[in-house]
Amino acid sequence: MSEEYITLDGLCQQLSISRATGRNWLRLGKIESQGIGPAGQMYFTEEYVSNLKQSLETGERRSLRSRRNKRYVSGKGLYDRYVSDICESTDTVKSLVDKLERQNICVTEMVMRTLLADCALKLLVSSGEITVDREIFPAYIDGSLTIGVWSALIDDIIQDKKAALSWANNNKNFMDTNYYYQKGEDVLGLLYMSIRDAGSRKAAGSYYTPTKVVRTLISDVTGDMGSRISEGGKRLFDPCCGTGNFLIQLPDDIELNNIYACDIDELSVQLARFNLALGRLSGRGHVNVDEAIRTIYEHIERRDFISEYRNDSECGGDDKKLLADPGYDIIIGNPPWGYTFDRETRTLLRKAYRTAAGRGVESSDVFVECALKLLTDEGVLAFVLPEALLDVHNHKTIREIIAESANVSRVSFLGDAFYGVQCPSLVLQLEKSFDPGHSKGAVIERDGREFVVGTDRPLGSENFMLRLTDDEYRLLCRIENTDNCEFLRGQADFALGIVTGDNAKYVSTECGEGMEAVITGADVYRYRCGKTEKYMYPELTLYQQAAPLELYRAPEKLIYRFINRQLVFAYDDRQRLTLNSCNVVIPHIPGLDMRYIMAILNSRVAQYIYEKRYNAVKVLRSHIENIPVPVADEETQRRIISKAEELMAEELITESSVNSEMQTYKTGKDHLQRYRLYEEIDDIVRKLYSVTDEEYEFIKQSLSGDKYML
Repeated sequence: MSEEYITLDGLCQQLSISRATGRNWLRLGKIESQGIGPAGQMYFTEEYVSNLKQSLETGERRSLRSRRNKRYVSGKGLYDRYVSDICESTDTVKSLVDKLERQNICVTEMVMRTLLADCALKLLVSSGEITVDREIFPAYIDGSLTIGVWSALIDDIIQDKKAALSWANNNKNFMDTNYYYQKGEDVLGLLYMSIRDAGSRKAAGSYYTPTKVVRTLISDVTGDMGSRISEGGKRLFDPCCGTGNFLIQLPDDIELNNIYACDIDELSVQLARFNLALGRLSGRGHVNVDEAIRTIYEHIERRDFISEYRNDSECGGDDKKLLADPGYDIIIGNPPWGYTFDRETRTLLRKAYRTAAGRGVESSDVFVECALKLLTDEGVLAFVLPEALLDVHNHKTIREIIAESANVSRVSFLGDAFYGVQCPSLVLQLEKSFDPGHSKGAVIERDGREFVVGTDRPLGSENFMLRLTDDEYRLLCRIENTDNCEFLRGQADFALGIVTGDNAKYVSTECGEGMEAVITGADVYRYRCGKTEKYMYPELTLYQQAAPLELYRAPEKLIYRFINRQLVFAYDDRQRLTLNSCNVVIPHIPGLDMRYIMAILNSRVAQYIYEKRYNAVKVLRSHIENIPVPVADEETQRRIISKAEELMAEELITESSVNSEMQTYKTGKDHLQRYRLYEEIDDIVRKLYSVTDEEYEFIKQSLSGDKYML
């Protein structure tokens, strides 16, 4: 195959999509190959891939702009949460970005460097480091303005002076902007991320950390370390420094010659050097500026942190560098999440890191693993990380590594801290230890409250139980260890709802000939299904993914909302199909009626386990399998089932009435009666777990967004 052809893997890499997504687009006819090569591989022409990529970036191909393609986000967005509320340059940057947008300026790297260098020069003027009485950018380029040691830093940012001056002269309306220096405000970083293509940022997993989060992280680390921070020349390292926002927030107790940082992005490193130099040297006449600049160049480097420190001699890693490095006492930063590695790099990383040995490689986990190797004994690691690290299965290996080498000293839950990114995050602070695997004494900050972990909760590979107060944790453990319980693990059949691959094509709001009703997650309420208004053909071969037909056609089954913070299970004995927002479980625990099990899963006690242990928005099979189901006698089961059948009997026709948590029903039965039935069932269930009156009230108070979902 000649070089002008691209394989499916190559196409997927260029479009920043998974191979599974590429295959699915092929199957659905959303993309088309241009032929089959000698090795039997389908191929695409360079022209086709280039046009496809351009249409994705511009939004022309809307059929491909689904949730899975969020790496392609067009436009220039201002991350105004990045700097503090008192930053005087925020409106200036916003105005410049808006002007670029209105005039449809193509921001190439040269243009970006020109604008950033202009900003840097004006920050020097604002800080008092240099004075000028004319247009600063052309004066610097033509040599009529000299700026001493700062010239090396500015020249690194500009690079092509001739091209930069030409663009500036032809676009003077973009060069009349004024920027204001304020210590600790990363104006250059704000400008860079606001004009840099959003798609490339997301493919690199680059979400620059808001200054508020950075300052809190550094304050917590330095406060927890106390006087140790300035003892014996503590070495600090930021292995993913971006434009240096963490570095410019550091206290003066950490001397410049003990600060180290790196990043894979060359321009970010150049901006970080300038930021650190300006923050440390501005207004300090006693400092040896030349020596300080040399130190900054030596310590702030463009470097691939996880590749350079690979401990794998067989695949070319630099063992000598890892062994020779004296280590760092403090490692801080916000490592990239979901970085898109090419195939060759993934292969190398899998040989070097335990966290990369699985099917997928999560970059943030690899960063944590590598950082722990470089941390000195009793050293402190503080990273901004996805909250999923605490309990999602994909992060199991990094939890094992943390438990083997460190203790948790602090966790700050941040929620959705990054502009335009729906991914809850946290600051995880660890201390390397000879006695690892503990969390007792850890400070937890969540939802505006702070508490200290008083019980020594083991750091296990399955999850880190760090969201709960001691009272919540003790109650959870007691419930989970209730005597005489069964589990659905190994005693139930599970089925995913049908994935059509194209709901607009296959799912209708009208029942055509040969179609039948299909249940969606929105149709499911506790104990029963509402009237569905979706229809599809029952031929499962039409669709992208489906379970065996006999599972949907089972004489009886439980169906549940897949994406929900609540456990919501209904009973179905009408052999109906379900879409992928609604999954299926068919229990077969000897002696336990399926409707009784449904009542257990719909109870507040089960919800307490689900919410406190998993804190999930998707109800996974493993969650359901690990909920203890008390073994009840036939009489107790009959009492529960008789009440459950009353709740199952009537057809929901409207979703609102007196209370947003309750519904009105066709037969006119009072909503309070339905509430009473649920409470009566729930009271019987909680007693099966030996939950006391006081504990039951505690459960009710501690559940977030507790709704009846009836």
